[in-house]
Amino acid sequence: MSLGSSGSSISPALITGTLILVAGAVDDMRSRKFHNWLFITLTICAVVISVATGGWLALNTSLLGFAAAVVAFLPLVLIRIIGAGDLKLLAAFGAAVGWSTVIDVAILSLLWGAIFGVIQIVIKGQFVPMLKNLAAITRLEDRQKLTLHTIPFTIAIFFSWLTHLVQTGVLK
Repeated sequence: MSLGSSGSSISPALITGTLILVAGAVDDMRSRKFHNWLFITLTICAVVISVATGGWLALNTSLLGFAAAVVAFLPLVLIRIIGAGDLKLLAAFGAAVGWSTVIDVAILSLLWGAIFGVIQIVIKGQFVPMLKNLAAITRLEDRQKLTLHTIPFTIAIFFSWLTHLVQTGVLK
């Protein structure tokens, strides 16, 4: 069940996608992880709800949404920009909302993640270490030596979903 265009009514995909992201964000904030049991449970729920409300043709939409999330975030996991839990959350979410929505949310989440990262750097007064990191990266130095900043990226994904809902006219 892909979310429709501007003015879409509240759909099972919208509700399911929102609940998946809320559950993932809560799990991440509590434990700094997105647990596998929750990923599996939410993915199964997303597929079942999608098929129950959209028929067997909706299974393709769910699978494409799941796959689009993996394709979008796997390279970022492999180069350690985001964690595997973030990929899993986006994949479960994609199974609920479909491929086009998950791609939009994935792109927006990178922007929100950057915003949150800069805010964290400013609050912690770590502007100079950030500049040293950027210099080291441009010189292709080993990432092991860098002072890395982490954020609960699930929050960036959730804010991206809210941004998507505003952009599509669902939230006004």
